[in-house]
Amino acid sequence: MLTNFKFNIPELDIEAMEKCQIRLDNLTKPLNSLYYFELIAKKIAGLTSNPKPAKINKMIVVLSENSEISIATKVFAEHVNAQTMLLNLDNIITNMSFNSSDDYIKTGLELATNNKLKTFDVIGLGQISSKIVASANEFIKLYYNNNTISLDNIRNKEILIISGFIIGLAQAGKAVVIDGIASTAAALIATSIEPKVKEYLLASHYDKNDIHKKILEEINIPSYLFLEMNCDDGTGAAMGMSLIDASLHVLNDMKTFGEAEVAIAQDGPGALKQSKDIK
Repeated sequence: MLTNFKFNIPELDIEAMEKCQIRLDNLTKPLNSLYYFELIAKKIAGLTSNPKPAKINKMIVVLSENSEISIATKVFAEHVNAQTMLLNLDNIITNMSFNSSDDYIKTGLELATNNKLKTFDVIGLGQISSKIVASANEFIKLYYNNNTISLDNIRNKEILIISGFIIGLAQAGKAVVIDGIASTAAALIATSIEPKVKEYLLASHYDKNDIHKKILEEINIPSYLFLEMNCDDGTGAAMGMSLIDASLHVLNDMKTFGEAEVAIAQDGPGALKQSKDIK
């Protein structure tokens, strides 16, 4: 057991996802031809209990030792209509008492209950913190040397705050878009503590460091963009949000065969799933 906490991660709404899949199968395109966009749309349907979600509220949360979110993150966030919020790591650590790994996780869980987050469906993560980077690097080295996760062996435990934050957001039913290596390592810890968290995770990019993609493969979630970035400040999370927006445009703006009044497939896989009655 990695922690003494018990979590209550809600199940995704299967009925909403099934209805979403029916619409996706009936859009005027070959079946599954927009594969990842369709998977993302279906996940958002399950998260929101809405078979055809058109708009979601987005926020990017950055843990930082600085007092400012990077200009790049602000620009990217504005582009995807996401608000931003800064959590000052130094203030958090100074005002809390930490005696065990559970204390760091508890701190992250409490951060996820912030009232400012309640109205948001999707939370993007970023960090600008030498402490978190050092903690993540230590965890990664221990993990790949021993092929096991032991929280007590991590001397610098700041990364566990992000892990707890991710678990807390999943408990609140929010999708979590992760960014670079440190936030991805925190997600690996979170899914090891509570595997159900994985259903709420969306990756964005993978960077030049091969270890980033390797960690994503360990979590078993796809990453979508390779732009040779080497950052974790929330800009990647914003790009991940742009893929969510594109997925919802596919779901809402493309017409079904019935809406377009065009013929459906007469043979092959499409004939089993397409109907002119889907509008």
